This record gives sequence, structure tokens and C-alpha cells, in this order.
Amino acid sequence: METGVIVALVAAAGTVGAGVTGTVVAHLLGRRLRAAQAAQSTAQTEQIKTQTALLRQDIYQQLTDDLRQELARVKADLETTRESLRITSSEEERLRGRVLELESRVAELATVRDERDRLRIDLAAREATISELQRQVADLKVQLAVSTSTP
Repeated sequence: METGVIVALVAAAGTVGAGVTGTVVAHLLGRRLRAAQAAQSTAQTEQIKTQTALLRQDIYQQLTDDLRQELARVKADLETTRESLRITSSEEERLRGRVLELESRVAELATVRDERDRLRIDLAAREATISELQRQVADLKVQLAVSTSTP
């Protein structure tokens, strides 16, 4: 064979070999790339799951803290309301006692007023009796004067 033909055959075989080798290498690199991409996707998925779990914990913690603060505020409001109710109840009891005292005093004053009115009536009756007796005394004096002056 001629040298040119041999060179052509070797070149052709090298080209075919390079093409086949390139395809095989590309295929092997493609598989490795896909495996690396799959591993990266798996790692990203795990990272997202971890971040999601941390975010859930943060949200849970924040909600728990908010609820505790709200519960403490409500307890304080409830205690304030209870204290206010206790003060109001004490004030109500004091006022109830004061009302009873005043009602008792009103009853006493009504009794005193009734007694005063009765005494006024008695006084008027006695004054009428005194006036009648004074009139009778005057009549008797007149009769006495008339009987002593007649001889």
C-alpha cells in the first residue's frame, strides 16, 4: 500500500476513533453530569427541608411567645378586673350599709315627726282647754262680782 493511502486510512481511523471516543466520553460525562445534578438536587431538597423545618420551628416559637405574652396580658387584665370587682363589691357593701343606716334614720325621723304632730294636737287641745277654763274663770269672776255688788 501506498503511504498516502496508509496515512489516509490511519487518519480516517483516527477520525472515526476520535468520533467514537468523543461519543463515549460525552456519554460517560453526560451520565456523570446527570448523577452530579441528581446529587445536587437531592442536596438542595434536603437543604430546603432543613430550612423549612427551621422556619417551622421559628414560626412555632414566635407563635408560642406571642400566645404566652397574650396570656400574660389577659391574666393581668383579669386580675385587674377582679380587683376592680372586689373594690366595687366592697364599695357596694359599704353603700348598702349606709342605705340601711339612712333608712333606719328616716324611720326614726318619721316616728319623731308623728310624735311631734301628736304632741302638737295634744298641745292644741290643752290650749283649747286652758282657753275654755280661762273663759269659765272670767265668767265666774263676773258672776262673783255681780253677786257681791248686789245687796
